[in-house]
Amino acid sequence: MGIKINEDVLDRKLEELEKARTWSPRVISKLEGLIRSGDDYSLFRINPLKFGSEKNILEQEVIDLFLYGTKCGVFKMNWELLCPGCGDVVESFSTLRNLDSNYHCDLCQKDFEATLDDYIEISFTISPSIREIALHDPETLSIEDYFYKYVFSQGAMLPDGTKFVDLVKKSVKIITYLEPGEKKRFELEIPSGFLVGCDRLNHGEFFFDVNGEYKPEIQHFSFKLVDGQYEPEKGELIPGKYAFAFENHTDKRGALLLLHKPHDFSPPGPLLYEPFLSGKRLLNTQTFRDLFRTEVIQGNEGIGIKDITILFTDLKGSTALYDRIGDLKAFALVREHFDSLGNVVNSHYGAVVKTIGDAIMATFLNPLDAVNAALSMLDEIERFNQKHSMRDLILKIGVHKGAAIAVTLNDRLDYFGQTVNISSRVEKLSDGEEIHVTPEVYNYPGVKELLNEFEIDLRKAKLKGVQDEVRVYKINHSIKK
Repeated sequence: MGIKINEDVLDRKLEELEKARTWSPRVISKLEGLIRSGDDYSLFRINPLKFGSEKNILEQEVIDLFLYGTKCGVFKMNWELLCPGCGDVVESFSTLRNLDSNYHCDLCQKDFEATLDDYIEISFTISPSIREIALHDPETLSIEDYFYKYVFSQGAMLPDGTKFVDLVKKSVKIITYLEPGEKKRFELEIPSGFLVGCDRLNHGEFFFDVNGEYKPEIQHFSFKLVDGQYEPEKGELIPGKYAFAFENHTDKRGALLLLHKPHDFSPPGPLLYEPFLSGKRLLNTQTFRDLFRTEVIQGNEGIGIKDITILFTDLKGSTALYDRIGDLKAFALVREHFDSLGNVVNSHYGAVVKTIGDAIMATFLNPLDAVNAALSMLDEIERFNQKHSMRDLILKIGVHKGAAIAVTLNDRLDYFGQTVNISSRVEKLSDGEEIHVTPEVYNYPGVKELLNEFEIDLRKAKLKGVQDEVRVYKINHSIKK
């Protein structure tokens, strides 16, 4: 069957995408080439970082490309929970609001808690309005394609570069659909080891430790699929020849995968993933925050982030400024300064989370980017004041890094936790044209070298809401060595 593309829709969407922002030369044509000539699998759960690397597109631009492409209707965005043990895409959602950080892998038969740093991948699938691919309708796939292409992640691999799904294939004893009311029989030889079974469609699972003396005559063993679970006829297996019977007693289709692992099986190394667009990276992308403002996290618990760098700014003496030049003029200046600082944040791979009065809260993936941004902010405010022929805006900055929780507050993606509190308190220690950073920031690789030309004072401070005194480094932007 040949490739069928809705040419009118594709032309219209690509034109809309091309006008969405200024792109580097040939970026849109490279994307169009993928849409037109890629096979079905290459257009399912596209890894934008991999595509950008292959096509020589800068990381930030390729992320923007797929975000704008999603907004224009070229792609569907996928939020995927990945299993750290087997490369299974345990759950896939079209929106963040459906994502739950607590999840269970049927194959590993373990519970996991995902964080935005590690096992939440963002991928993109071609819209069926532009080009239909077989993976849009997983129920139509062969059982092999269902498990090996739809269930398992494309990017899971072993340290030697072997795709993990290829290791799974070598361990498979049974892979089959089981239709409602259907009964299937399989004759197998099962050596000593572990027999692991799961049904991805029903989330049923079973596990046997196959042990004992080998039995040469055929043993009969049956399973009944009832209420989503496989009920075995008896409770133990010993090595030998088997006639397995599986019978579906439900009105729902089953998708059975049965694996065997020897007792001495040891994985060749920890499971790795090709670099992918993580949930943390996406939330730290200004384009995502601008285009997808309605994305929220459901529930009260939020989703954890192991490590995020948070920067707060504020204006010194803003009350006096409002008194001196009037509310309207002062407000206009403050709004203009928000735009200027927002551009600085974006150019240093950060994102503005919110503005609070005259203050900004921004996030960065690492402290080096945040401190670079902080220095650029002070330079920008200096130019800003020169442009307005006055020195009305005096900036204060604080930076800290650590763990946090991504939450929804006031219908907006936000962050909560002690790291946020400390970042805010550290900013309040600053006087005009100063940056205050914690040791977690100052000792990050590259930060000391970046600040080498400035006068730096180490002090201890008592922060509100923090029991112990905190060491803080003060960087005086106006005094250089």
